[in-house]
Amino acid sequence: MNTATIGSITKELIVETPQANAFKVFTENMDSWWPRTHHIGKSPMTELLLEPRPKGRWFSRHEDGSEVDIGYVLVWQPHDVLVLAWQVNGRFEYDPEIVTEVEVQFIARGPRTTLIRFEHKNLARLGEGKHVEGMDEGWGLILELYKKQALLTFEI
Repeated sequence: MNTATIGSITKELIVETPQANAFKVFTENMDSWWPRTHHIGKSPMTELLLEPRPKGRWFSRHEDGSEVDIGYVLVWQPHDVLVLAWQVNGRFEYDPEIVTEVEVQFIARGPRTTLIRFEHKNLARLGEGKHVEGMDEGWGLILELYKKQALLTFEI
């Protein structure tokens, strides 16, 4: 993948859970499904957090006690839309000067089914780096883990 030629990564998936639960698992329970291997801290990740409000922090906590910013909430519209600022550059380092957008739409397709439309936009802003090449595959893995967790947490 060449970030100069690709504008975004898009994914769609059906999650067998109601729209409100799909949103809740993605936002309030991100730590339950985000892989511990996918972080930018210097020591192992212990927790991934998203503050549930516009301008809320998106960050990770680590074994060494550090907190590492990933970005922040741009749009918070429960249970419909979440847009996150991704401030991780192509070298996989936090960079407050970079903002790409991770937009997630939660579209009810029935009382127990939600369509997730995911788009990570403006990838050219990330610059070059070895981690940019694997982002499409990485987001696929991460969203499949989310999908499994959303199904597990659905209470009938």
